[in-house]
Amino acid sequence: MIRKVPEELWCDWLAQTSDEDRADEAFMKKLVLRRGECLKFAPDTLRSDQSTVLKIVKSCPSAIVYASEELQNDRKFIKQAVNLNAGVIKYVSERFRNDKGLVLLAVRSDREIFSSLTEEMQSDADVAEAWLGGKPFELKNAPGIIRDNKAFAIRTLSMYGGFLKDVSERLRAEKDVVTAAVGSDWNALGYASEELRGDRDVVLTAVGHDGYALQFASEELKDDKEIVLSAIATYEGDVLEYASERLKDDKETVLAAVKRCGDSIGFASERLRHDGDVIRAVLDAYPGQFENLPEDVQEDLDHILFGLESVVRNLPDPESYSFFEDSTSEYYTDFAQAEEDFLDIFESIPPEELEDDPELNDRVSLLAVELNGAYYKEGNYPYEDVHDGFIRSIEALYEEHDIPVSPVLKEAVDALRRESEKKKDDKYKDLSPEQRSFYENTDRYEKTVGGSAVRFGAEGEREYLDPDGGFVKNCMTSFVKDLVYSTDGLYRDSGLREDDGYEVDLDKAYEEISARLSPEINVVRNHDSYYSENVTVDVTDDIHLILVRAEPLKIMEIWVNKVDSEREHGRRLAPDRLGEFCDTVRYIRDIYGKYEELALLRAAEIREKLGL
Repeated sequence: MIRKVPEELWCDWLAQTSDEDRADEAFMKKLVLRRGECLKFAPDTLRSDQSTVLKIVKSCPSAIVYASEELQNDRKFIKQAVNLNAGVIKYVSERFRNDKGLVLLAVRSDREIFSSLTEEMQSDADVAEAWLGGKPFELKNAPGIIRDNKAFAIRTLSMYGGFLKDVSERLRAEKDVVTAAVGSDWNALGYASEELRGDRDVVLTAVGHDGYALQFASEELKDDKEIVLSAIATYEGDVLEYASERLKDDKETVLAAVKRCGDSIGFASERLRHDGDVIRAVLDAYPGQFENLPEDVQEDLDHILFGLESVVRNLPDPESYSFFEDSTSEYYTDFAQAEEDFLDIFESIPPEELEDDPELNDRVSLLAVELNGAYYKEGNYPYEDVHDGFIRSIEALYEEHDIPVSPVLKEAVDALRRESEKKKDDKYKDLSPEQRSFYENTDRYEKTVGGSAVRFGAEGEREYLDPDGGFVKNCMTSFVKDLVYSTDGLYRDSGLREDDGYEVDLDKAYEEISARLSPEINVVRNHDSYYSENVTVDVTDDIHLILVRAEPLKIMEIWVNKVDSEREHGRRLAPDRLGEFCDTVRYIRDIYGKYEELALLRAAEIREKLGL
């Protein structure tokens, strides 16, 4: 008969069936496991059977009310049931519905159960925290009673203050709630009630955590010197922007601000932006701010000299500065920015002042030489023999303005050049000219890759240093350029003009080169256009010598690979030097493998040095 009754009517059928049928334990067990509500009519043995009841409530939590009285009062059993289905908590006795341990277990398993909890449990901070589940961004979706739970709010916002925006409006006006929030996140002050953004204690707590919170303070407190100074002390940015106009004209406040952040001078009053003490404070700590000073200040020679001295004063300590470690300077992370700032300030000096005042000229030159000398210290810059790039830049500025170079600067440049040549001669003294050319190139590219590793991280150089990477290819291309472009007698670098009687015929050049070189060296005649019309000789897979007819000049140029056509002209080659050209090709073929192997070894050494 039960098979003929729809499942949803089984309980109605059992209410009318005989006691004998309901007493059949095996029969009833089948029913209750299919339809949990049927437990109501099951014999006591089934209603007291923990295993059976747990299987039932897993899919039908309301059936817990039909379990035996003993099971319904057994906390250990109820805990097992809640573990299987959080919904059980809705049907247990009031004692268990207010049992925090059981409620927390249920909410952590299914937070949708929260709406069915008693008011006492919904108001509990631990239960609210369980509902949030460690996801503060969910606070905006929380039930209103959670968002208005003060104890829970203080606990949560003390770690995630920025979520003050998601609690109730009432709590955003509670001082202890807002204080907890701003203590962990300065942004929280922006979500506090208007009254509390004007509360001195709250704002002091906020700016004490991060001065940038000053922007959310009331206008009255932005005019409170203690609060503004506290904000400046805890933030290195331009907090002065948010201070009152009165405090932007207060010298003590402005000095404190510019010492923390050079940009702050842009928010000082016009009077203080021209104040000597303020200007010196800016340049003393942040010489790179010179370009942001008022135009008339940038034209003041005393300030210009102070700025130049400040650049040198803020340099990393050359005694402890290391190419591969952080700078020891509080301002400059490396010498490159110091160079740039010095040049920017230097260019503010009127050229006529340098020309007419030898003492000024020498003073500036001495500073430039001091900066340049600090840049390089033996052992700190393993890829430099002598650094003279910076004072060469200063020298170029003198030449640009047609000003005589100071003897101080000239002697420094000459001394560095002599030192550089001596170091190179000592380093390469036992090498042939050809070997020296090769090692100078590998040293140059090692310097490049080393500097890149310092700026961008050594890991980024792994691919470049691979056997088929750019390091080996660049070394070999430059080496071949040196061999090709400096072969004695192969070039006529001047005087080759169309009136010299040379009539370049690339077809004849192709025939002569093809005849002179072995068949294994690929020679190609290209007729595409006047610019690319050429004879290309594949010296290796990566190195190509390209003979191009230069129009309107009736001469040839040699390019080593196409990069020369994009960046520089090759060297001019007289047609009667084709035989020597072919000798050069054969010579490169003979020695290329030997030097490529040396380049590969150098790449491997650098990989090891950089930990790659």
